[in-house]
Amino acid sequence: MVEPVRGLKRILYWCGAVFFFMLAMIGVVLPGIPTTPFLLLMCYFLIRVSPSLHAKAMAWPIVGGPLRDWRNQGGVRPGVKRLAYTMVILLVGSTLVFSSLSLPLKAMILAAAVYGISVVVRLPVAQTDQNTMDGNVRTARLPRE
Repeated sequence: MVEPVRGLKRILYWCGAVFFFMLAMIGVVLPGIPTTPFLLLMCYFLIRVSPSLHAKAMAWPIVGGPLRDWRNQGGVRPGVKRLAYTMVILLVGSTLVFSSLSLPLKAMILAAAVYGISVVVRLPVAQTDQNTMDGNVRTARLPRE
């Protein structure tokens, strides 16, 4: 059990949780900004000021699974990595191909995308449970003796 914070520290932790949540939501729509580290920081602050909101964040349909994987196993599932690669390639690729930005600006966007992909490549991989598919637990059958 994490000890809740009190006084001025509580206000600062609320501000930290809100700030990192906002950065994570910006990261959802902008491919160069990471989302997961900001959500992890949000959870760090949130559990110390509101365990019930932290539990709700861990149960979110989209980000709850990766947050639980990181908390329990210290990594992300391969499917999450593939989704990150796909989103960066699609969003940055369409920006580079269809925008009328200057060549130096396109080069900077491409460099940021390459850096973002390199960060995802280095993330540890969480083990996938063979008995769990898409959050639905399936019971394993034991051989009869």
